[in-house]
Amino acid sequence: MTLINRKIFNPIFSILIGLAVSFSNLVEATGDEFLDYGLHWVRVQNGAENQVNALDDNGNIVPTIVNYYDDSRPTVIYFHGWQNGSSADNYSRESFTFEDNGNSLSHLGWKQRGWNVGIFYWNQFADEGEVKNAEAKLWSASGPKGMRYRLDDGSYSTAQSPNKSVGELAFEQITTALANNTSGNIRFAGHSLGNQLAVFTASQINDAVNSGTVSANVMPNRIALLDPFWSKNGKSYLGDQNGDGSHDWTGERTRWAISEMIADQDVAVEWYKSSAIYDLWIGDQNTPLEGIVNLNHLRFWYLSATDIAGKHINARHWYFQSMGDAEPEEVTINWWGRRKTTGSDAASARTSDNRIRNMMGDDHQWDQVEGRYTAKTSDDQFELKNY
Repeated sequence: MTLINRKIFNPIFSILIGLAVSFSNLVEATGDEFLDYGLHWVRVQNGAENQVNALDDNGNIVPTIVNYYDDSRPTVIYFHGWQNGSSADNYSRESFTFEDNGNSLSHLGWKQRGWNVGIFYWNQFADEGEVKNAEAKLWSASGPKGMRYRLDDGSYSTAQSPNKSVGELAFEQITTALANNTSGNIRFAGHSLGNQLAVFTASQINDAVNSGTVSANVMPNRIALLDPFWSKNGKSYLGDQNGDGSHDWTGERTRWAISEMIADQDVAVEWYKSSAIYDLWIGDQNTPLEGIVNLNHLRFWYLSATDIAGKHINARHWYFQSMGDAEPEEVTINWWGRRKTTGSDAASARTSDNRIRNMMGDDHQWDQVEGRYTAKTSDDQFELKNY
């Protein structure tokens, strides 16, 4: 939701640091002492991307024209990750339009196929120099930095801080915005830290559906984890949910929530690995989660082997572009070392929910073996491999 003053601001410098900050085209907001967060609907008009708030400042649905949102259409909501330095860069934000290796890519495939496209922005909360401080705000308003948010001069403010976590705010806004959606086809996609927000929000919806306080029509059918990130070690703000005597950690909570949603709602969950982000000094590989979801390895060989940030960011680029192309082919290697198509689809945004469900579990994973030297998704193949 957009709150109080805005001004024109020309930044002297641009800080784009971190695992989830896009180095491509960004949607910009400007501000003074203000806080701007929440669900936005996206449309394309005359080749340009435009957005509107899904809810007004009082939490009511904003009447929108059908080009932005229609209750009868399938709906995807994207959750971005860490945004260190974005406030000083004119409150820069991720969008669905970007340049990737010289190619202009966008979310047009989703809109052309009749989808509502949304972004849940929490960029000012996510603007922390320490990624774990941003991570805490997803789960709790009582983390190490509370719910402070960053301003364009680099300072932090709590003047308008909510008394709820980002996950709780997302739950409230999304269940309100989707209350009358009749499509039966809702998808969440979270990049980097945003995977935790997508899962936590969906988990709250699952609990509310089970308790009868929210209608089942708002429950996501599918969740995409786009090069997800979890930090290591227990977190005091999470407590000890399973009673093992140790504080829970975010990857553990994510895994439990996914397991519950699969059992309760048969949710399809896909995981795309694209970088070595898990091997960084604070990253948690969350290996047990691999065995209950559909696991895919993206190989962006057109980027430098040392470009971890680029490979990490391009997971979301690849996924959202892939809706515009046919499903990638699944292949195996025969006795003579040659690839052979199996006749089945590999995973992408375009792949059906049922196919993703059939690919979940601890028997197989999929490795990209073609299309590794291009940013486009139309030439991709994935090899079926045993664990």
